Amino acid sequence: MNCKTYLALPHVIAFTRWLASELESPELFKHQYVNRKTGVHWSCSSLYNAFEHYRWNHPGNARLDFAPGTSAFSNGMALAALGKDLVAAAGDDARSAEAASDVMRWGGVTAHNVDWLQTNKVGLASMLQTIVAALDAGDERASVLRSDQLRFNAGMTKVYSLLCKDFIIYDSRVAAGLGWLVVKYCHAHGLVKVPRDLCFPWAKAKEDKDALAPKRRNPGGDGFKFTGLRSGHHHAMWNLRASWLLSAVLKHPDAAGSRFQQVAAPNDPLRAMEAALFMIGYDLGQEAEAPYQEYSAEFAEKILAAARGNFVEVSADDLIAQLDDMLAKARVPG
Repeated sequence: MNCKTYLALPHVIAFTRWLASELESPELFKHQYVNRKTGVHWSCSSLYNAFEHYRWNHPGNARLDFAPGTSAFSNGMALAALGKDLVAAAGDDARSAEAASDVMRWGGVTAHNVDWLQTNKVGLASMLQTIVAALDAGDERASVLRSDQLRFNAGMTKVYSLLCKDFIIYDSRVAAGLGWLVVKYCHAHGLVKVPRDLCFPWAKAKEDKDALAPKRRNPGGDGFKFTGLRSGHHHAMWNLRASWLLSAVLKHPDAAGSRFQQVAAPNDPLRAMEAALFMIGYDLGQEAEAPYQEYSAEFAEKILAAARGNFVEVSADDLIAQLDDMLAKARVPG
């Protein structure tokens, strides 16, 4: 499927119109959670407010002359420098590997990715150019995107977002945020299941499998089901569709008055939308089924206290009773 065909699908048209008209909704996109690492309570009152509250603690880069930071502006400056470096490295394998590795460091996804870049350095520059050309052509059926050798994951999506035109970073957080929007669209239109063409796949957060308060990245529930994200062609295909869709939303006439249109450099409207979904998608747990909401804040605080080394004595009987109550409520059909 190509861009034109995808954007002409009925539910894609309807979603585009719906989100464009609701971008400035003061009620529809409220969200909140507790950051597991810092214990900070995060919230937003709208999609644009989620962008205003964007935070990503990125490292500095002496070679590219940008300092560490956390804000949308700081990250925008870092991404501008990283993107310029990637473009300048075109045709040079060693420079391309170095530039892409720096992107991985910015995004906190060096594990395996930097090793892969070094191992596959020979021919890397040509490979990047070929894949970028296919992505910019707007056809997910391109042979290079369907190759079993295609490396496309949470690391490479960051690289291609800096090399391609109107191409977002599609990682587990952005995927969660986008799926969250799709569920709201389904509710608004009385749908009982997710339309196939809006079934953006999700991925688990990177955390210990035994985490006491796992972050919820799956936007499904209450009959709405989303598939899991697979690396390679599957990731590239849905990354393209997400980019096409959000770009269409921002270009829709109903979105003309949105504050996203006023985003200044080094960011732009599409990057700001991506950032908003990234922040919302950190944890969708505050909107999980009701039985869990009653305990989420208290449990999160105890877990965060333990993570900081502030252990407190609790009654095992009380804890077991509370867990039993939660499980009993979770089993109630409805």
